[in-house]
Amino acid sequence: MTIIHGHRLTTCDVAPDGTTVSIHVADEHANPATLVLTADCLNSLIMSLPNAMQRSLERRYGDASFRLVYPLGGWALEASPMPGMLVLTVSTPDGFTVSFAVAPLDLVRMARRAASVSPDAAAVLGN
Repeated sequence: MTIIHGHRLTTCDVAPDGTTVSIHVADEHANPATLVLTADCLNSLIMSLPNAMQRSLERRYGDASFRLVYPLGGWALEASPMPGMLVLTVSTPDGFTVSFAVAPLDLVRMARRAASVSPDAAAVLGN
């Protein structure tokens, strides 16, 4: 097994046909290395990273309540091709973007929860 100790992410490239992604890193001595993943493997990695980061934070700081939190830069709500669902896209000011399929009722529940912890939100919702 080859182990690459990535110290710094340098770039990411997507193959012209979109089937693979190359993740370029440099080690602690600035030696380059590349990890090439299929699109399916990349999807699996993306789904695994939040949990891995959460476990890393818990182990590093000994506190399970630590979270990796980003400021919200914007959001968009769009129709979904899935019946009864919407697509909620949230982004950070520096361009990280992620989308979720969400039921309209879940958005209502989120708004009610926000109103329960924020007087400003409660005033907007009329609670």
